[in-house]
Amino acid sequence: MFHAHLINDPASDPGVYLKLKHRREALLFDMGELHGLAPRQILKISNVFISHTHVDHFIGFDHLLRICLGRDLHINLFGPPGFIKNIEGKFASYSWNLVENYTNDFSLSVTEIGEHTQISFDYSCRKGFKAENNGIMARAANDNILERRDFNVKTACLDHKIPSLAYRVEEKEHINIMKNNLLEAGLSPGPWLEKLKEGIRNNKPNDMPIVATTVEGGNTAISLGKLKASIVKISAGKIFSYVADARYNPGNIKKILYIADKADTLFIEASFLQEDYRTAFEKYHLTAHQAGSLAREAQVKNIEIFHISPKYKGCEYLLHAEAQEALRGM
Repeated sequence: MFHAHLINDPASDPGVYLKLKHRREALLFDMGELHGLAPRQILKISNVFISHTHVDHFIGFDHLLRICLGRDLHINLFGPPGFIKNIEGKFASYSWNLVENYTNDFSLSVTEIGEHTQISFDYSCRKGFKAENNGIMARAANDNILERRDFNVKTACLDHKIPSLAYRVEEKEHINIMKNNLLEAGLSPGPWLEKLKEGIRNNKPNDMPIVATTVEGGNTAISLGKLKASIVKISAGKIFSYVADARYNPGNIKKILYIADKADTLFIEASFLQEDYRTAFEKYHLTAHQAGSLAREAQVKNIEIFHISPKYKGCEYLLHAEAQEALRGM
């Protein structure tokens, strides 16, 4: 369902662009320097997930704002405690005295994720990005922060001397219609197939009738269970995980393993080589070996490291090799 890639090279500002296949939509994880994305790519972003607001993870907000102003768009942003204050500080640095005349209204919903609560505010360009419609709700550690028909997003708060959020995108199972089986059953494609898929997603009883369209153009009622057994193929969804800056300590290890568990792809920071693990610990970062070992323990299929320290300029391949060796248990 998705394809993810780093916006910049692994030694530059963090940011991962996750494109949702078969639709004009994308998710963004952190936003350092964003000029690696074309405006058409930025305009597809529906949700932004920020780990923390150090400048290299957040400076791209201004570029995002500039590209989206004057367009009829809505974006959801998620971030750690203090995130709403950071966003409002960005808005306060500009003058908005003419925006009520804009034809289109760019708007944002900003959600600040705490350990036990989440707070949301809405902001509209035409209203000068003044906070509206505040809401606060309790949340458990494993609650979804975003739930869609096709995927869910979870988060965990890591220790980077400040809160740093890691994210996990869980694609829901694929419900595919086997076209040959459909035709052999004398049935024709149509809107009724979406009702069938919705019934499967919502775990409706097998005896629930589905009104199907026949190849002759008529209608016939068939049980959900029979259709599911004869024309439907269900496969597991993909898992994408994103882990930015964090110290290697027991609390973070437990949370990273939860976020990365059996992920198809894990993007994880790896700032230092293992020989510099003391420096990594002091700076609240991971080594490439630690990143690969965590991925191995979480049974991750593939890892992509980023946030490589400038001290390894020209030798980044050493960190990639160290992470891959740890992933393979070498």
